[in-house]
Amino acid sequence: MPGRATTSAAGVRVGVACGVGANLVWGLAFLVPVVLPDAPTTALALGRYLAFGALSAVLLAATWRRALVGVGPQAWRTAMVFAVTGHLGYYALLVQGIRWAGAPIATVIIGLLPVSVAVTGNWLRREYPFSRLVAPLALIVCGLALVYAVELDWQSAVAGRSRGEWALGIAASLGALVLWTSYAVRNAQFVRANPQIASTTWSTLMGVGTFVLSLVALPVVAVTGGLRLDGPGEVGPVVAASLVLGVVVSWLGTVLWSRSSALTPISVAGQLAVVQVCAGLTYVFVWEGRVPPALELAGFALVVVGVLTVIDRARRAPVPAG
Repeated sequence: MPGRATTSAAGVRVGVACGVGANLVWGLAFLVPVVLPDAPTTALALGRYLAFGALSAVLLAATWRRALVGVGPQAWRTAMVFAVTGHLGYYALLVQGIRWAGAPIATVIIGLLPVSVAVTGNWLRREYPFSRLVAPLALIVCGLALVYAVELDWQSAVAGRSRGEWALGIAASLGALVLWTSYAVRNAQFVRANPQIASTTWSTLMGVGTFVLSLVALPVVAVTGGLRLDGPGEVGPVVAASLVLGVVVSWLGTVLWSRSSALTPISVAGQLAVVQVCAGLTYVFVWEGRVPPALELAGFALVVVGVLTVIDRARRAPVPAG
């Protein structure tokens, strides 16, 4: 019966490994603005998705005879939708949320992704009793709360902003949360329903969709000054960062995430999203050569315990999906 296949223990292990790998890769996006603090955010974002799209277009041109077997119009339409919900649209709303409400507020809202994806995914596709999700989710939320309490500059979140800006920023951040939650859950449904499409092909199709949208946005961003750099010396670092973000973070991260979504219960994969936050902050700590305070280390410990609890429960008791 469709949708009733049982997730094997070996498949869950591979899926968890891919999910952790995807989030370790996505954590690099936290480091790039720290390494290049003066680079325009819009230039980095557009450069990222142009690189992602250009690589995808080249790969598709080179492998289309084999890659497009089993890919119909519905797959292309879905790829275009996910190019918005999981990539350009999500990132655009996140940037606006940070601009209007401040980084601390936007970060806390986006930090709810492990909870929103796990709960929504399990609600739509009851893979585990919700009672089994409470303990790991509580550990993850408490751990993130400690990390955010130490790491985020809350004074900057309330300084110099009107109520209107706050409202717009919170709305944009919530919109980003909704978009990526929708993407994560629907992507898991799609890859399970279409096993004939390889993870690399599916990432490439989304990349092509992102490329089309980025090309449409390019003249608008250029006219509004979003691509303006201070000097020739900034061009090289921005191009290099865009390639890393587009090729490694977007393309490879999407491949690993799609593979994880196909093999792992979405309630488990969703909670692995917290690895992205921890990995990103760890990369920043290493770059800056600093050790986080004890309270923040305690937060990391709670997150790790929560993630290990998720993995252990998924490994010991895979259940029928559907």
